[in-house]
Amino acid sequence: MEGFVGNGALKRVIPKLIEEGWDDVPTLKLMKAEDMDSINMTQQQKDALEMRSYLHDCALIQYGDKLESAGKSLQELLELSIDEISSQFGMKKGHVARFIERRTSNSSVPNPLQQPPQALTSSRKTTKTSSNNSIHNGELILFNFCHL
Repeated sequence: MEGFVGNGALKRVIPKLIEEGWDDVPTLKLMKAEDMDSINMTQQQKDALEMRSYLHDCALIQYGDKLESAGKSLQELLELSIDEISSQFGMKKGHVARFIERRTSNSSVPNPLQQPPQALTSSRKTTKTSSNNSIHNGELILFNFCHL
């Protein structure tokens, strides 16, 4: 459990988690908002649990401390571009691909693979005006590269 919790905000609540029976990773990942509230978790600790659960699901928990120390929510991290994630957190390109691939099932960022072909063509012509567009366009480049 220590590897999952890391050295961030969750480390301070380990004794309380264990006392309340949240004593292994699979069980910890089942926590709901009311469970977190019942043991008085801070918003920072709730955000850390959400982010670390996501990383664990992606088999990328080794980046937990670096990502948590940025002070961003999971949603904010998922909105970063591929280059921002790689350069800011030292994440390898293949790991970045795994990290952002799962985001489409957890956020409102559109998945280019689920759009009709004309939507892919028109979105390639857009300018990069926001971080969502940057990520979106980065995925399109990856998608097109994989299907040459």
